[in-house]
Amino acid sequence: MFLKRYLVYAGVLLLLVLSVSVGTKNVSSRELPDASSAGFVEKLYRLDCGHSLANDQSVWTPGENQGHSIEFSSTCWLVKRGNQWLLWDTGVPEATVNDPNGWSTLPKLIVYRLDKTLTGQLAEIGLKPSDVAYVAISHTHGDHIGNVGLFPDARILMQRAEYEWIHGSNGPNENVNQLMALARRLLGNPRGMRLIDGDLDVFDDGSVTLISTPGHTPGSQSLLVHLRNSGFIILSGDVVHLEENFAKSRVPSLNTDKQASVESMDKIRQIIKTYNATMFINHDKKQTDGLKLLPAFYD
Repeated sequence: MFLKRYLVYAGVLLLLVLSVSVGTKNVSSRELPDASSAGFVEKLYRLDCGHSLANDQSVWTPGENQGHSIEFSSTCWLVKRGNQWLLWDTGVPEATVNDPNGWSTLPKLIVYRLDKTLTGQLAEIGLKPSDVAYVAISHTHGDHIGNVGLFPDARILMQRAEYEWIHGSNGPNENVNQLMALARRLLGNPRGMRLIDGDLDVFDDGSVTLISTPGHTPGSQSLLVHLRNSGFIILSGDVVHLEENFAKSRVPSLNTDKQASVESMDKIRQIIKTYNATMFINHDKKQTDGLKLLPAFYD
């Protein structure tokens, strides 16, 4: 009897030890929502989180457009669910605002500029950074996590694979290594970090769902939001950069895994079909310029 009880206690202790991660809380994945019973969020705001000019489009469209420049948008999204606020990505660092020299993740390739601060845009609708309870990160490239430090009390939601990747060893692509080093600096050590494995129903009601879409980086994710009038909307993260890339399953050379990138695009296609969803592509400036901007919103 004593041995049996000891083995049970030992097993419980082992599970507790395995579930602990320094400075983090582990969150297990859940299934995608049932479209017929999913809850709703009240509002979805688009925030202008920067724009950029890249000097060689072929990095994002391999085999085409070599040496041609391209302008990208950088977009953050704010979700209102009851009295809770969730921010999707945090954009280019606020210190960049109106800097004529801009800011860069890879200075030889791309330069970002910022016309509005994130805190200023939140203030337009009466919010302070401390009002944001959740910050969900599509991935850790600098133009997506540049302002994580503004939200020290928020729960930071990111994939475990992403966290482990930026804290791992360098690979053969020096550009990617630079992005990893920058990510470690910008992310820091948020005390509210939550690491996720796979898809996650954030509020347990199908209104906001994190979708694991690795490939651009090992822990890239997208966001599925359910609105009463606008239906299901997918916020792409960087699962795709341009509508044409999505149509052609074209994978940027900076992506860490080409096959995973294609599979993630296929997953998003299936979600679009299942939920009759609309996808907003973060960096596709042509599409972004036609979308509502805070204080306007989708409902």
